[in-house]
Amino acid sequence: MKYKNILITGSAGFIGFHLSKYLLENYKDINIIGIDNLNNYYNPILKEKRNNILKNYENYNFVKLDFSKWDDLENNLKNKLKNMKLDEIDKLGIILDADDKGIEYRIKQVNSIFKELEINIIFDCHNELKKDDTLDIEIFCHILNIDGYGELEDILKTIKTTNSIFADCLSSWKKCLEENGKHIKEKDFIKFWINNYIRFDTCNKEEQKQISKKCNFEKAMQKDIWDFEHQVLDSLKEFLRLFSEVK
Repeated sequence: MKYKNILITGSAGFIGFHLSKYLLENYKDINIIGIDNLNNYYNPILKEKRNNILKNYENYNFVKLDFSKWDDLENNLKNKLKNMKLDEIDKLGIILDADDKGIEYRIKQVNSIFKELEINIIFDCHNELKKDDTLDIEIFCHILNIDGYGELEDILKTIKTTNSIFADCLSSWKKCLEENGKHIKEKDFIKFWINNYIRFDTCNKEEQKQISKKCNFEKAMQKDIWDFEHQVLDSLKEFLRLFSEVK
């Protein structure tokens, strides 16, 4: 069996980081190629910290790349994979946000890159595994979404379990902006909603005294404020099960 090379996008994010760390700790015959843009959506210091933890593993390699920019995705990812020699890659997994582009558009992007790289795989839908027999490579692709669009934050908003008075009241603030000729993108609004849910709806007064340490995204993922059994996570769980089959 070939030495397994697995590419994980968003490797400094919550899902990507924990998936990378799990694979590195449990499977010694793999290389992880982590891709992240290390943006400042939430605490970039936290992202750097996660990335540095992964860099401590000899079989982890990091590439800073913004998948939201088509030219970066097409050129940098293509060049990276060419330098790696695709015939030496055993398994490759990709997680992307659907965003406002939608699942179909993201699949077309991935298929376009594969065509450029002469990978004989065409995805018909997300969350499927396909194999290029010529290169002897299996590829997994999952696109985070709610009803075909959105991203991780939309999923988190859907699976929240605690009362969200502070966050929900932001709808009135958003309406006030619109009535005064100002607008905020829905994507940015959902991120702001999640931030307020974490900082004010789910943190007590004592925790708020150390809000940057006690009420951050990482700490929130450790609290019982999400329904991780929610059906919207079923497809993501299926994708992760594909990785558990790596031997």
